[in-house]
This record gives sequence, C-alpha cells and structure tokens, in this order.
Amino acid sequence: MAEKIITSLIYGDHEIPKKQRPWQQRILIPILVGVAIIAVSFGVYKFANYREEGSVSGFLSEIRNGDFDKAYSYWDLEGGHYVMKDFMEDWGKDGYYGKFIKSAKISDSNSYGTSVIVYVRFEGFKAPIALLVNKETLKVSFSTKNKYVRTKNEG
Repeated sequence: MAEKIITSLIYGDHEIPKKQRPWQQRILIPILVGVAIIAVSFGVYKFANYREEGSVSGFLSEIRNGDFDKAYSYWDLEGGHYVMKDFMEDWGKDGYYGKFIKSAKISDSNSYGTSVIVYVRFEGFKAPIALLVNKETLKVSFSTKNKYVRTKNEG
C-alpha cells in the first residue's frame, strides 16, 4: 500500500513544526564568521612580509647603534658595486640617510616577485625610500620602484 503523502490537520496526526529562533540569534553566526574572516584577512595583510620588514628593522637598528660593519652585512653585495665607502656616504653618521636615521620608521611593504619592497619613512623627506629585500636571503638593497614617487612618464 502507498504511504500517505498528506496527513490530517484535523485529527492531529501531523508533524509539529519546529520553533524558529529569534532573528537576533539566527544572524549571530553569519556576523561572527564575517568578523573572523575580516580579522584573518587583516592579519595576513599585516604580517605577510614580517620577515622582510624584520630584516630592514634589524638593518636600521644596527645603523642607529653605530655598528656599520654589521649593518653592511645586511646589504646585498651581489655584483660588488656597492662598496663600504659608498655605504658610509649613504648610511654613515654624516651620510645622506644617516643624518635622519633616528626618525626612520617602516611605513609599508609590498611583495614584488621574489622580493619585497619595504618603505622607510624619514623625517625631512617628502616620500619614503624604497628598500628591496630578497625573500630567500633577506638581504637589503635599494629598490628601483617606489609607489610613493611619481616619475615623469606617469604624468
């Protein structure tokens, strides 16, 4: 015999519908999931280049402490064209950046292929300088790209 598809509402042989939770309770889980996704996204954005920023931070710290040999060991010496004399002209106590090293702060970073561009803001400079950090070796060098400086070709 075939099962009954429709049951009688008069005689009470029907399923009692479940009570729905109030809308405040129903919306709580989607809100918590959304907040968790936003928090994780912020964490990934903030700490994605943590190692590379730490390398630049260590580099700046060694310059602040006056340990220029140690700071020079952070520098990418591939090619051998940036010798200690040039390094001291840029980063030494009376160097171009060295005069402002006390105010140096990492402001931003962006991934760029196998490297990360870390932006360091100095008091007295209009735009931060861009330092390129190799993801594998964590060696620092000057970057040719800087998103804060407009070139003549960009208009």
